[in-house]
Amino acid sequence: MKKIIVTFQIIFFVFFVYASDTTRIIILHTNDTHAKIDNMAKIAFQIEKIKQQYSNVFVFSAGDIFTGNPIVDKFKDHGYPMIDLMNDLQYDVSCLGNHEFDYGQGILNQRISQANFPFICANIDASTAEFNQPKPFVKFTVDNLTIGIVGFIQIDDNGYPASNPLHLDNLKFTDAVKTANEYKKYSDSADVLIALSHLGYKADVKLAKKLTFFDVIIGGHSHTLLPEGHKIKQTLVVQAGSYNEMLGVLTILYVDGKVVSVTDSIIDIENSTEINPDVQTKIDNYNINPYFETVIGYADFEILGDDQLGALMTDAMRDTLSVDIAFQNIGGIRIHTIPQGDITIKQILELSPFGNTFFVMDLTVSQIKKLIEYTYKFHNSNELQVSGVNIKLFLKPNGKLKKIKIENYNGTEITEGTFSVAVNNYMALSYSLSFLKNGTDTGIIDAGCTMAYIKKQKKINYSGVKRVIIVE
Repeated sequence: MKKIIVTFQIIFFVFFVYASDTTRIIILHTNDTHAKIDNMAKIAFQIEKIKQQYSNVFVFSAGDIFTGNPIVDKFKDHGYPMIDLMNDLQYDVSCLGNHEFDYGQGILNQRISQANFPFICANIDASTAEFNQPKPFVKFTVDNLTIGIVGFIQIDDNGYPASNPLHLDNLKFTDAVKTANEYKKYSDSADVLIALSHLGYKADVKLAKKLTFFDVIIGGHSHTLLPEGHKIKQTLVVQAGSYNEMLGVLTILYVDGKVVSVTDSIIDIENSTEINPDVQTKIDNYNINPYFETVIGYADFEILGDDQLGALMTDAMRDTLSVDIAFQNIGGIRIHTIPQGDITIKQILELSPFGNTFFVMDLTVSQIKKLIEYTYKFHNSNELQVSGVNIKLFLKPNGKLKKIKIENYNGTEITEGTFSVAVNNYMALSYSLSFLKNGTDTGIIDAGCTMAYIKKQKKINYSGVKRVIIVE
């Protein structure tokens, strides 16, 4: 009897949907591409396939389209290959990500002017900056329905997005939740209201809990993969991982004047094989750059993870700058491994794509511990790799930082003294620590420093290296 009832309900629902005034809206979404263009021919194929099957199909980006692939980042017009390919894939809109500013405001203006789609952001004020003020939202109309999309960019505790402050002159940013509340009025004029968010998953959840008038939050920044989305009160929060490895497929059904269904799914792009041949040819042409394949050294073993890659980067800093201690923020380590074998220029540019310079200053042991404590509290986890010392972080049962111990490589604890210390300029300028800002900018670029060190060493081995120990 239960089976008969369930079957009747399904038949009734199908009859109701297709007998009523129904509009299906499909939004294909990516986020945190970081200039990874190699899968875009696969995405192009999927977009075309879905557009052949359905009408009312859109393509959205939730930001961070730049930084992470030298083919794009070091192109004569920085970032242009990404815009060119997104135009080919017929993107409809992108929100601004924090890494959109990595090339500088003037270059970002140029790239946006070349895009056949708008970049939106509601919580930015560029009225006194070089960057052109973007629209806060856009609207699309299908079947007499209005789809409203509002864009948001993340900001850190210092009031700026996670980008080098040197690129953010005269830009002002506001809290996304407070700003979003101003757009509640559009929930009346838009049949479907979407937040296109580069805030990160946790912030998206906060937004959905506090403001229930968004039908969907299409997210980015945290590189989170949500295979079916996450329903928070009235809002579905979705995000599709990163690096063009996945394609989100958001389906909205609008029936008789209201949204009756919002669902999301994921297409595994990384493991698919079908491509658009024209887009693939363009990608292949962009990828032809012999300079990036130049061999600069050899890895005796795979250099794996933040500990080993961070040790390489900070050893290069300490050697080049002749300092006692060097620190690298883990957020600036942008690949997971350098395989055993030849090391190329491209690999190091992928490892350090931001073009940061180094600040050098003298710090006491107390100040060094304040730096370690600051970064741990900010991220609620270790955020530093180091050369010149080992660090032990003792944690409380709740995961909070209890004690910091700094040791020489031989295990002797360092409790006093003053040391020459190097950090990158992102750390020096972004962290709210005045003693970092008092350092001297050497002008030496991070990737160039690492390449010079590898060339000098010829062969490198970081197998088993771990200089930051967590003690729970």
